[in-house]
Amino acid sequence: MFANINNALSLFSLVLTLCAILGGILAWRSSFIRTANEVQERVIGALESEIAALRQRLDDVARENTRLNQRIETICLALKKRGLEVVIDGDTITIIDNQKNSTITQMHI
Repeated sequence: MFANINNALSLFSLVLTLCAILGGILAWRSSFIRTANEVQERVIGALESEIAALRQRLDDVARENTRLNQRIETICLALKKRGLEVVIDGDTITIIDNQKNSTITQMHI
């Protein structure tokens, strides 16, 4: 009779141990997945924030570029009124003196 009780207790202990191990593995896996998801959400949030900052910088640079182009046009008009024509073609800048009909300089940027 004690042998049957000992066998039953041993079997119960074995089953309980296996359940504890399996539960531990499942808990670790669940914790790992939850942690991975939290890290992924943080990274996505950080990247979205970085994208928003870069878009803002791009808008700022576009406004600055427009402002600088307007200044260049104003300078070119002022010089043209004084007889100097400035021609900007890509990376080449040519300055023409209309009063003397000569090209003053040509620069490559």
